[in-house]
Amino acid sequence: MATRIRILSVCGSGVVTSSMVANKLKDMFAEKGYDAETVEANSSEVEGCCSRQHFDLIAYASPIGDNCGVPAFNAIGLITGMGEDEFMEEAIEALHKAGK
Repeated sequence: MATRIRILSVCGSGVVTSSMVANKLKDMFAEKGYDAETVEANSSEVEGCCSRQHFDLIAYASPIGDNCGVPAFNAIGLITGMGEDEFMEEAIEALHKAGK
């Protein structure tokens, strides 16, 4: 059974880019044995989202302020196709540190 994780996907408007990142992450994490649930938001919504829900990771395509203690990774490489492996290595390492 796949390990369930929750990811906050963040971009400037909380619509298009965050949705693209979220969909890509679902596929990439599924290949690694994870069932990724995603929530899309804009940069100004990060703190509010984190106060209402638990997230295992934040993937951001626009700068964020406070990451609320959640491991946060720049996801722009998931859009450009450059840096996908590095993103996944860092994200998987963070999940393993959290026991997932």
